[in-house]
Order: sequence, then structure tokens, then C-alpha cells
Amino acid sequence: MDKRQVVIKLAADTLGLEFGIDSFQDRLISQKAIYLIQAAGTNLGYHYRWYLRGPYCSPLADDCYSIATQTTDDELENWSLDGVTISKLSKIRPMFAEENKETLAKKIELLASLHFLISRGQVSNSSIPEMVNVLEKSNKVFSNEEVHSALGELKEYGLIQ
Repeated sequence: MDKRQVVIKLAADTLGLEFGIDSFQDRLISQKAIYLIQAAGTNLGYHYRWYLRGPYCSPLADDCYSIATQTTDDELENWSLDGVTISKLSKIRPMFAEENKETLAKKIELLASLHFLISRGQVSNSSIPEMVNVLEKSNKVFSNEEVHSALGELKEYGLIQ
């Protein structure tokens, strides 16, 4: 396991996320959580492109598979995150506090998708109808209220202004 994979696993643990690849929701959560971790200022060196379910990174998918199938707790025993990273992750941890995987997957898919579109100038963060329309064109059906709530959360955690 390389250093970046170690950091991913430790970051997921810090956020209270079960790291897995068994279901589509597990893989979606892993992709979007790492995207949001980077958006919060912990650069892991992954570069994303728009795909069917929002921002996606193929090398991250490969790393997630490696982590899930080849990592043992013994490998992580002597590793820890630095204080700055722990502080950044602690600030965003409440974003991941959902009661079930389905709700969490939908929520962070929306958060990551909106952040991606806003940060790349593809939508204005002041036009909810525009965001809903762009998301609908990508077969993502979110209501105005869901988008409004997600924007508030992105602002609350300092991921957008």
C-alpha cells in the first residue's frame, strides 16, 4: 500500500466512513468523500472529470479497490495523519453523519457535484434553477430545496463562498 492509499484509509476512518467497494453505494461514497476531502484542502493529488454520477477519478477507483482488498489493520499501525489534516477533516466530519448509506450516498453525490460544477465555472452558485437544470441534463434529479440545502452546507463548511 502506498502513502496516498494510507492517507485515504486514515481519512475515511477519521470521518467515520466504512471503507468498502462491495456495493455501488460504497464506491460512490468513497469517490465523493475523497473529492470533498480534497475540496476541503487536503490535496491527495487526484484529478476528477465529470462522469455519470458527478466528479469521478479512475486512479482513485483503482486505489479504493486496492485498499479494500489488500489492506490490513497491521499495515496502518504505524501511520497517522498530521494535525493540520485531522483539523480539516474534523471540520467537515458532520457532512458525513447520515443514518444510512443510501441517504449519505445521495447527499454527498449532490455536494460533490455542485462543488465540481461551481468550482469549474459551469454554474453560478447564485442560481439554483440553473444548477437544477444542469444536474437534470446529467440525469440527476434534485429539487430546488435539496440544491438550496446542499449549497448552504457547502458554504457552512467553507467549501464555497
